[in-house]
Amino acid sequence: MLQKTRDHILEVLEDLGIGDFPARPFDCAFELLAAPPSRKRLIIVGFNGSLADAIHTNSGAVHAGYEDPTFSNIAHGLEGGWGPKTLARRLTDLPTALGFDWRDTIYSNALLLCSKDAASIQKAAEQSSAGSLEALTRKSMDFFKRVTIPLAQPELIIAYSNGLASPSAAKILWEAFGDGDELDHVDTSSYRATYGFTANIEGQKVPVVGIRHMSRFSPSIERIKLAWERQRQLTNAVPEARNFSLAKTRAPKHL
Repeated sequence: MLQKTRDHILEVLEDLGIGDFPARPFDCAFELLAAPPSRKRLIIVGFNGSLADAIHTNSGAVHAGYEDPTFSNIAHGLEGGWGPKTLARRLTDLPTALGFDWRDTIYSNALLLCSKDAASIQKAAEQSSAGSLEALTRKSMDFFKRVTIPLAQPELIIAYSNGLASPSAAKILWEAFGDGDELDHVDTSSYRATYGFTANIEGQKVPVVGIRHMSRFSPSIERIKLAWERQRQLTNAVPEARNFSLAKTRAPKHL
């Protein structure tokens, strides 16, 4: 199954023409990608990779993962492998708080191209063979639709980076798969800004919650639960109850 998964990912990367872009399509262990989809019920999506991920191309990272299938870039981050441990800790604490296991969580990015920072992604995209940020976005979302989603049976997608004035992970997912629905804001404060929507991906409806970037902002678990629950109620696709209660969760009074 490892080889079949590797070959499929590489085939799609080549088809989309993004295999040679400096980036890492997944930060979870490769063995998880090859595991049964039912094991993977949470997907966490960042904006794009930093230069720390530019040691590989997308295809190169897949080959490296196949050769060392237990290596997890998230676990590497917990050891300080790519800077301060704050982001890695939040990325692993969040699934647990929501009733998932971080080792069974798919970690990816909305844009499969590294840049120095989020502000320079447009220039990086224009200098790549994609030619523009719009083309890079389209190719990255095609990869998400053709590879990331079929690898899992997601009950929830968390997009950490949710600005609406400029491209962000949540905005990109919303524009690609939001199916025309409005965003459901459960908190509009500058620090805790949180909203939800339902992604319609090839007929599969998945709740998405957009939160601030966790490298700078601590996520509000209660707001995420509320946004998730609202989307589950809208789609009537509520899975079995988890180890938390939403009964006491309320929207902010100013909404």
